[in-house]
Amino acid sequence: MMKFKIMMILWLSCILSVQANESITLSSETGDTLMIHRLKNGEIWGSFLITDQVADSFAENELIVMQVDQHQPIKLDHQKLCGSPAREAQKVSYSFQSEPEQAQWQFSRVAESQPNILKLTGWDKETYQHMKSDRRPELVDFPIQANLALVDLWQQFQQGKSLVFRYVTDAGESRQAVFELPPEKIHQLIEK
Repeated sequence: MMKFKIMMILWLSCILSVQANESITLSSETGDTLMIHRLKNGEIWGSFLITDQVADSFAENELIVMQVDQHQPIKLDHQKLCGSPAREAQKVSYSFQSEPEQAQWQFSRVAESQPNILKLTGWDKETYQHMKSDRRPELVDFPIQANLALVDLWQQFQQGKSLVFRYVTDAGESRQAVFELPPEKIHQLIEK
């Protein structure tokens, strides 16, 4: 499985290098990888990969949450396609609690009694921003500065110090990956 992951990273690097003018690769202490790409059309995209020593992948039915510093967290939603089968119900929720001197995250189980209509009407819009992403078992691609991206996300990346991803693996394990955002490398993406 490790060989497969290495081959996947090499393949992804080759594919994105055809489309990208410049790329940055960052690693977290947990072994996960973040790549930031400036495409030839000027858009900036990110790719988050599970590249640790364990053969895990993202749980298909769970959301991936991304947060720059203490800004409002962003759920990287599945892109919904017509004719695709319904996904399994989400079992884990991410609770963000912000207090004046600190902010903390908590993983918790979704209440089974909560009606599905609340999910459809965006019951969590006050807590999270939502953004479409392209997800595969070990990789999620998301826009940072593009038509699909949130308006202020690129500014957050330029000024932010750290980026955190929270996700659940297909083995049911809740994980967190923290990346330090190096301002000098990010500014190089703008200049090229």
